[in-house]
Amino acid sequence: MKFLIREGSSFSYYYLVRDSSTSKVFKASVTLGEFDDLILKKINAEYKRTKKTISTDNERIFKILVVYGGVRQTMRKVLASRINKLSDVLINMDEFSLHYWYSEFLTRFSRRNNVVDTYRVGRAFRDLYE
Repeated sequence: MKFLIREGSSFSYYYLVRDSSTSKVFKASVTLGEFDDLILKKINAEYKRTKKTISTDNERIFKILVVYGGVRQTMRKVLASRINKLSDVLINMDEFSLHYWYSEFLTRFSRRNNVVDTYRVGRAFRDLYE
């Protein structure tokens, strides 16, 4: 399975690519440059980056980026220290917790394909880990 994140005009769209089908699973108002600077450079994993796309075969990276996007868009005060702390928490998170938060974001988003439905999950994550 391949994982793809494509940057649009105001959102980044997350896709799962299976054989010949592609399905959108999430979207967040985060730029690809932010992903690259804060998370991908800290993790030693293989990914491909073009101007508007990040693709990888690594499921853990994709889960981290989904949770990061979901939590990051709920932050009102965007301070460098808060964002760095968030990226460090996600990189060091155990697989079970990461999968839980990932599945919560995807489940809430898939109900109506609406980002607003994920805000409570992002707030809960911030309250728990900050």
